Amino acid sequence: MRLVRDVMDGPENHDPAKHAKETRRLTRQDWVDAAVRVMAGTGVEQVRVERLAVALGASKGSFYWHFKDRQALLDAVLEAWRLRQTVAVQARLALEAPEAQLRIQRLMELPLASGAAAEAAEFELAIMMWARRSPEARAAVQAVDEARIAYLEELFATLGCEAGEAQWRAHRAYALVRYVAQRGDLSLAERQAMVTRACAELTTETQVT
Repeated sequence: MRLVRDVMDGPENHDPAKHAKETRRLTRQDWVDAAVRVMAGTGVEQVRVERLAVALGASKGSFYWHFKDRQALLDAVLEAWRLRQTVAVQARLALEAPEAQLRIQRLMELPLASGAAAEAAEFELAIMMWARRSPEARAAVQAVDEARIAYLEELFATLGCEAGEAQWRAHRAYALVRYVAQRGDLSLAERQAMVTRACAELTTETQVT
């Protein structure tokens, strides 16, 4: 039917850009990415099928092709958050920063690294707010926190810390990461100074036992 309609409309009424938008099949990832953008900007309450469909120029039928319901989309958002901001970050650092001390520094600087990192921090803050009301989000946050702290513990152990000391330093480092990510009222320079000082104190060889 679309071919017949296009022919009847004639070339003078044919908009290639519009046609491409109409015919491009949205993927599951398109819907997840759209949900992430909305959540980061306005919170989980505004992640609704109708709103996303309008933003994507799609029908709700496209959404239900990929997801059973809104909750299934939210579950996918949580998994995307875990993969992008924990698993992928750790994999990238393993390649870019082979030394444990540098890797700790890069991890602690993540919320300040770039505009994209700032946007990721906003998304993460939205996840934290959501976790206050949702058991599913709260469980996801707990699992991610545990994985990140365990990773930091391994790095501090590599520097020579005993198990208890490595755990304490990992918790302290992670708490600061959370803190600077949320203190948008402070200047970038102020937050950078906090991270630099804390990282130096936590990783200085003379302090590692």
